[in-house]
Amino acid sequence: MRAQEAPWQLKPSGDATKLWCFEETSPGPLLRIRKGQELAIKLENGISQPITLHWHGLRVPNRFDGVGGLTEEPLAPGADREIRFTPRDAGTYWYRSMVPATAAEQTERGLYGVLVVDEEEPPAVDADLAIVLDDWALGDDNQIRPGFGTVEDVGSVGRLGNWLTVNSQAAPETFAIAPGGRIRLRLLNASNARPISLRFEKLAVEVIALDGQPAEPFPPARDTLALLPGNRADLILRCATEAGVSGNIVAVLGPGLPLLTIKTEGAPSPNVKAGDIKLPGNSLPEAIDLASALRADLVLEGGVAAGQPSPSDVSRIWRINGVAFTDARKPLFSTGEGKPVVLSFVNKTEFLQALHLHGHAARLLHALDDGWEPYWQDTIAVPAGRTVRIAFITEGAGKWMISSAILDRLGGGMATWFEVT
Repeated sequence: MRAQEAPWQLKPSGDATKLWCFEETSPGPLLRIRKGQELAIKLENGISQPITLHWHGLRVPNRFDGVGGLTEEPLAPGADREIRFTPRDAGTYWYRSMVPATAAEQTERGLYGVLVVDEEEPPAVDADLAIVLDDWALGDDNQIRPGFGTVEDVGSVGRLGNWLTVNSQAAPETFAIAPGGRIRLRLLNASNARPISLRFEKLAVEVIALDGQPAEPFPPARDTLALLPGNRADLILRCATEAGVSGNIVAVLGPGLPLLTIKTEGAPSPNVKAGDIKLPGNSLPEAIDLASALRADLVLEGGVAAGQPSPSDVSRIWRINGVAFTDARKPLFSTGEGKPVVLSFVNKTEFLQALHLHGHAARLLHALDDGWEPYWQDTIAVPAGRTVRIAFITEGAGKWMISSAILDRLGGGMATWFEVT
């Protein structure tokens, strides 16, 4: 799998956009294997910056987590590397480069793709679709807006795009499905900084997995679903039982931007009377002993509010417990494998924060410490001025990162790490 510059027609008219792609496609190749099957890749670096491969959300051995400078040395331009591991979990994941100082630019330029690990017995559906949503910051010439690492992008809301795509194509995209059919829709928000809220129209929807991990199926509240940068959601869409009916998925931006249109046509689906789908679990613990958990606070600070003077060092705009990632020489904590941990994210900034927990899946705790939400996540929202707590069980010896999923802030210091011994 070679990383290289390639032209891609993001807009239906005008010049093609010069992207950094894997195998000259945007998104990169859809990697699809069965749970328990080995994944083997030869990674070749054909761009001008060092790269890695981070498997966002996948529980992998630490040496394959792909954080440049923490778990491995980045792959230099012109070099290659072999990567081999066997995913433990079925689900929807994605891969991208994870060198903290350049992750924002490399992701914005398109250097990412989707990994699907199928269940040993996948559920019966009429279609299984991977859909990548991304917003691109384009200039009038259709090229990626230059100027990465500016105070404006790093210190504020992040690099927001002006062109929203579906699998790097102009929206909306249209699919035909048999009446009464059901679709497994695997959604990924690959934006650098933009949370994307979706509204479902004339579609019966159930969420069956979040961030790759199976969930007790539930309908989206008020027919809407919000995805942070890096979030994934697996949905089951049930279509109308009569032909000629269209359902829509709309981005809640302005008056609404249609992203996908699903039309029923042809003979009825064989799945029209099929039962509900509940995915098998991925061997995550049924319970976490909160009483004996190691507890740590992560105080999130920094940013540049309107009217403030520009800092001289962009890499230290954001801090966790007073330390920017550039200066994080010691782990946040160190503990053994199989230990319960509770982390409190204390957001003292003026901005929504989104934090990605590497190599682990976590429960979102209730405010009174009396339980958790019935799903797992690896990318967590922390609203401005709020405290959010998560719990997980440590696994896999090594250095594990907690990084900003708003990638411009990652290069600005919003990250830390912990050690499992």
